[in-house]
Amino acid sequence: ERIATNLAPLPDVVIPRVYWDYTHERINVQEYIDGVPGDELERVSAAGLDRALLARRGAQAVLKMIVEDGFFHADPHPGNVFYLPDNRIAFIDFGMVGRLSTRRREDLLNLLLGLVQRRPQQVADVLLDWAVGAGRGTESINQGQLEAEIEDFVDQYHGTPLADLSLGGMLTDVTAIMREHRLALPSELALLIKAFISLESMGRGLDPTFHMATEALPILEQVLRA
Repeated sequence: ERIATNLAPLPDVVIPRVYWDYTHERINVQEYIDGVPGDELERVSAAGLDRALLARRGAQAVLKMIVEDGFFHADPHPGNVFYLPDNRIAFIDFGMVGRLSTRRREDLLNLLLGLVQRRPQQVADVLLDWAVGAGRGTESINQGQLEAEIEDFVDQYHGTPLADLSLGGMLTDVTAIMREHRLALPSELALLIKAFISLESMGRGLDPTFHMATEALPILEQVLRA
């Protein structure tokens, strides 16, 4: 219900209603969703739905949950998504959700913008903040080496068109760098990376020309300005 309220400004996104009169400790009764399951892509085309539009709308909904609301569906794989007439999208199964504090959302915005806009120092600053927040003193971190590795990592994408960047892949690589330096990844961000990878994969399945970074950049900039 909280996510349904948050996503109310997006009329093309459907969240099942909960029927509280029939819902108890051992059973959750929700509105029946009649649509094409997210993993039956041939049926999406046969139903005359616009696959590119569905990919964009799904990305916008999940990005809004993550960077604007700080409360997101943490498992948006095709089995939890249905495509409905008029190119609407329904999300089901909110058994796994992620929460991000205002500070974490700001960190995430800076991290994602640092990756997308190829700003290695911005990425390094966020990772060092996370390490210190997890109890690691800066004296126990080889800061120069970490910054050099991140600079090399981000620099490899220099000149790469935005449309060719894989945000999920970049986040996975950043996580590997953190592990290498024994830096803890905040648990809620591990869920978030999982959600990003699922979302990017689902978008590409619907539309091979779908580019997560292209969809994300205007939303990230808008939320940061706000």
